[in-house]
Amino acid sequence: MSKTYIFYIDGMTCINCSNGIKHCLRNKFGDKLQYFHVAITTADPKKTIVTLDNDEDTRAHQIIWSELKEEIEDIGFICREYEYSPEKIVKKTMQNELQKQAQQKLSLNSLITKTKSLLTSHWFLGAIGSIAGLAVLVACLVTGGSLAFMVPIAIFSTLATLALGANSYNQAWSKLTKTGILTMDSLFALSSLSILAVSIASLFVPWLPMMFEAGLLIYGFRHIGIAIEETIKEKISTARFQDRAPKIARKQVDLDVEEINLELIQINDVIVIHPGEIIPLDGICMNESSVYDTIITGATLPHYFSAEKKVLAGMRLAENSNPLKIRVTHTHTNSYLKRLDDSIERSVLEKAPIEIKTEQVLAYFIPTVIALAVLSGVIMGFFFPAAVAIQCAISVLASACPCTLGLITPLAVNTGMHKAAENGVQFKSAKTLQQAEQIDTVIFDLNGTLTTGVPKVKNLYLLDNSRLSEEEILSICETLEKKSSHPIGKAVYSFANQKSKQKLDVTELDETYHSGVSGVVLGDHYTIGSKALMREKGVSITSELKHPPLAAGDQLVYVARNQEIIGVMVLTDPLRTDAHHTINALKVMGKEIHLCTGADEETALRYAKALGIENVFANCIASSMENNHRSKTAYIHTLKKQGRKIAMIGDAGNDAEAIAACDLGIAIASDGSDELTQQVAGIVIHNQTLLPIASAFAISRQTVANINQNLAMNLIYNSAAIPAAAIFTLNPVICVALMITQACFTFLNVYRFKQQPLEHLQQQITEGVKEPSFEGSHAKITKHTPRSNNESTCIQEPSAPQKPLTSKSTAHPFWSSCISSISADNSSESMETKLPLTIAN
Repeated sequence: MSKTYIFYIDGMTCINCSNGIKHCLRNKFGDKLQYFHVAITTADPKKTIVTLDNDEDTRAHQIIWSELKEEIEDIGFICREYEYSPEKIVKKTMQNELQKQAQQKLSLNSLITKTKSLLTSHWFLGAIGSIAGLAVLVACLVTGGSLAFMVPIAIFSTLATLALGANSYNQAWSKLTKTGILTMDSLFALSSLSILAVSIASLFVPWLPMMFEAGLLIYGFRHIGIAIEETIKEKISTARFQDRAPKIARKQVDLDVEEINLELIQINDVIVIHPGEIIPLDGICMNESSVYDTIITGATLPHYFSAEKKVLAGMRLAENSNPLKIRVTHTHTNSYLKRLDDSIERSVLEKAPIEIKTEQVLAYFIPTVIALAVLSGVIMGFFFPAAVAIQCAISVLASACPCTLGLITPLAVNTGMHKAAENGVQFKSAKTLQQAEQIDTVIFDLNGTLTTGVPKVKNLYLLDNSRLSEEEILSICETLEKKSSHPIGKAVYSFANQKSKQKLDVTELDETYHSGVSGVVLGDHYTIGSKALMREKGVSITSELKHPPLAAGDQLVYVARNQEIIGVMVLTDPLRTDAHHTINALKVMGKEIHLCTGADEETALRYAKALGIENVFANCIASSMENNHRSKTAYIHTLKKQGRKIAMIGDAGNDAEAIAACDLGIAIASDGSDELTQQVAGIVIHNQTLLPIASAFAISRQTVANINQNLAMNLIYNSAAIPAAAIFTLNPVICVALMITQACFTFLNVYRFKQQPLEHLQQQITEGVKEPSFEGSHAKITKHTPRSNNESTCIQEPSAPQKPLTSKSTAHPFWSSCISSISADNSSESMETKLPLTIAN
């Protein structure tokens, strides 16, 4: 049996740090380490998942956890246990004197904590380093390099540089000795120590360069750069979707309404949502209302929801709507928001191909930079004085920027996953997110995908040769379709059941046909089905057979008796409301659209004409085993041989084989959709809408474009900065400043991607309202949607996150531990040892 440990780690700055921990655990646990993942793109502390095979290890998991924690902390990181406490019920009560005293005590502890956080923050340490470096530079210029003044300056700057870089030196040495891996800290440690060594030597060897200010400024800029990066990361990163739901729900009990903890709400409970509030749980509407379903469709306009219609957690009630009562169908442990969080967490575990390649390049990047620094120093030494050669080598070390290279892909992928979820798209993995960008051909199933999948019989037309009344024919149809599982068969049965009164018996019932049914009733052989089935059964359909004009969503179902047509039914399966807009959006993106359906050709062509689809493959069957030439799978293989990258979109079980055969499968989740189809698909679209399909391709394109932009930016910078540092012998301080600037531009570009709107949603808003807001993300819709005046209580406060809270831009725990030992006596609270969340598989 394997066990999964979920906990948090402080001190990781790049993918090399993560690889170092993985290497260390691999050395300790060997093949028992089944899985290792770190959310490297988030601010400290970073969530970490480790799975160990404990089949042969009978020790308690507390002992194994202690070993796990010890191994990680031995290489310079701080390992935090997983902490999560469910929110208590919030009640408004007057504070008594004891509460006031406790509050004052809490305020004192809070002041101590804030002071400690300030003194260990990257902003503070960066300011100290920058100011001290400039002061040393001014002092050197004013004193003119007098030895009497330079000795105390050397002592001060050396001690200050070592203090500011203590974390880098500690981590660089630990990772090098324990794992043999070089990281960004290695470059900073090597460059700053080289500067100190050369500057101290210059006191005795006058021709060497004196650069005491450089070490201080390097680490000053380093800390400021980390603080800026952490700030941008917080802007980029998104909280859990569950945090959007209120902690407190209004539960209706008889005629009263009680405010209770959301976790106490059970299935079939009735809760009340006021205008402007977020719907906290999945449920069924008990009255009509107007709802923003932005989290499902990405659309920014509210939609009318009738009674008995399903709503999902995360939707928001419109301000001008009536209070909504819903009957809960899913608790907080299985709500739509919880499922979104779980799916995103699973999706980032499988790395995208581009991320794997980037990590492979990064493994050789830092050793290459060190080799280039040494090589450039040696070459410069042949032509210039040693002082120039030494400064050249140090400049090359300081100018390289490998840290950002390892964050580019996971940061963009994580942002893309959240952006997709906000628009109703569930990517199964990062690999799928990248694959979607390569698709050039999109194949749609018809019934249940482009259409609502709920056909209805409009009319029954009897022929003169039927010699039966309408009621008699409907009784026969009801008898034949009574056990049908096909949507059209169910529609025929539903229509016939309303009007027929006579109950008949059927023999020789044959339901094996894809497009109909046949059987013997009252001694005659009857067949109900499409034109293709009639031809297969040898029933002739003459051109003189008249029927009313058919709309795009109409199709004909024939009723035959003993090889002769006696009646025609007109069924309608209307197109989904956003089908036309989705097809147009995909065309604008350059996708070639195909319609692949089992419906007859005339019906398929009517739908295709209405949607503007030129490529139609009708009368096909689901399984390639029955008829290889007429199957959806065969059609996909034919297109693949032409070099096309294909996405198949379907909803029913008969689409599963085709979805598995294509490059990218997309399943439409609906009440009648098949669970197997959703499991096979790489993307799942929720709430029976099509517009998120266009959003999936748009977000994939934006994600890959952002990765390529940042990789290009990083490549151009390193290709230009390293040679410039070597040729022009730039001051190391300038090199570090350029490196930090480039890293900040990378993070800002990811933030731009997060805020980037989707063009097809902008177009929909333009067509819907005169003065639209072009902000498409759910977070912005939430921000701008009017709220109710009665939201002044804590009901809409987000729940506490599971991640341990830390101060912004906090430096490595090297300093935190030093200061915490001083302030430990001021706290009277006892800390109990906690274990990480352990999941037994």
